[in-house]
Amino acid sequence: MEWSTHALSGMVAGYTVTGGDWRGAVVGGIAGVLPDLDEPKSKFGKVFFFIAIPLNSIFGHRTFTHSLLFSLLAGLFIYLFTDWWVALSVSAGILSHIAGDMLTGKVKFFYPSAKSVGIPIPSFGFTWIDRITRLLLVLTIGWIVITKVI
Repeated sequence: MEWSTHALSGMVAGYTVTGGDWRGAVVGGIAGVLPDLDEPKSKFGKVFFFIAIPLNSIFGHRTFTHSLLFSLLAGLFIYLFTDWWVALSVSAGILSHIAGDMLTGKVKFFYPSAKSVGIPIPSFGFTWIDRITRLLLVLTIGWIVITKVI
C-alpha cells in the first residue's frame, strides 16, 4: 500500500485503541508508516535512508518490520519512555500497516519464521485495493469527525 494509506489506517487504529483520543490518531498515523523503514525506496525510507539501508540489507522488505514481533517490541520500547496509550497507539499503527500490506501481498508476520502470510494479488490489483482502502479510511475519519462535532 501507499504511505498515505498506511498513515490513514494508523490514524484510525490509534484513535480506536485510545478510545477516541486525537493524540492516539496522530501517534498511530506516524507509526503506520514505520514498517516501511526497511525499504530505502519508500517515502519514509528515503528520508531515513541511514536506517532504511542497513535494515533492508539485514532483513529485506516485509520481514522483521512487518511482523508481530516488531509491533510488540516497538510498543514495549515506547512504553519504557512514555504512557501506555502512546505504546498502544504505536503497536496498533504498526499492525494496521501490516494488515494493509497483507491485502496487497505477503509479509513475514510471524518473523523469524519463514512463513509468509497475506493475499498474493497481481500488480494491477494493487492500485485498486489501495485506492478503495484509502477511500474507506477517509470516509471513516470523516464519519468520526462528523459524529464528534454533532
